[in-house]
Amino acid sequence: MVPHEVFRQSYHTMHFIFADDSIQRRPTRPGMGVLIAIGGFCIKGEKIKNLSSKIDEICSKYGFPPGEIFKWSPGRELWMWDSLKGEKRSNFFREVLDSARKEEIKGIVIVEDRNKRPATERAPNAEIDVIRLFIERIDWELFRAEDQGIIIVDRPSGDRAAEDKFLLSCLESLQAGTEYVGNKRFALNVLSTPSKLTRLLQLADLIVSCSLAAVGGEDQYSPPFFDKIREILCKESGRIGGVGLKIHPDFSYVNLYHWLLKDSYYLRRNIKLPLPIDGFPYSLGALIPKKQ
Repeated sequence: MVPHEVFRQSYHTMHFIFADDSIQRRPTRPGMGVLIAIGGFCIKGEKIKNLSSKIDEICSKYGFPPGEIFKWSPGRELWMWDSLKGEKRSNFFREVLDSARKEEIKGIVIVEDRNKRPATERAPNAEIDVIRLFIERIDWELFRAEDQGIIIVDRPSGDRAAEDKFLLSCLESLQAGTEYVGNKRFALNVLSTPSKLTRLLQLADLIVSCSLAAVGGEDQYSPPFFDKIREILCKESGRIGGVGLKIHPDFSYVNLYHWLLKDSYYLRRNIKLPLPIDGFPYSLGALIPKKQ
């Protein structure tokens, strides 16, 4: 149960972070291993009701039955598998993302190649590593906003393999080990709820799963929606790479920030490196992993 006083004292300044995970076992982009991702968005507390209501209206407009969820890649068991296809599905996703942009959400997606070395020291596996990177990015955004936040994640119903749904278990492990719980930017430990109970967790799935598809090289469905997601990803000094979207390891994939995000430079130790960087993978193009 969330203490009522937290909401009474901080409702109009508290940031809520809705997060989900995704995995891409066989990316089509040459040169990539298994990709895992954590992503979602920050939203100010006073904007939650507006965005939730608007997404509910959009779902009703497109015929979603009560209680039916939307996902980037719906399974056969979901209503939208058969009942929302083609241009209608595309228009639905566009309207949802446009509504999110109008409420000024800030998207953050971390993608990590599980076949590469972790970014943080002593990370036991890539899943823990990518979550630590995500928490670092959230912490920085809360610091910039001079605010506190609460992370809300999906609690899976049990119909998805544990290895495919690692976010909640890893976050709980980090909390048990007091890895970041003492951080003053987080008002509470991570909260979880089934995604079917909130459209905002479904939006988090759309953001992270579509972004991962684009990073992994999917070029049939994801590009037009990733273009819209790019508009809501966090930015800093005119760049998105390493801020709203981080692909680890950077120096294996840094040039993708240019091709995917249209970044003109990468910031490394306060030095601006023009993109694409000669001598690094993908310097010749988004599908050419060979070094120049």
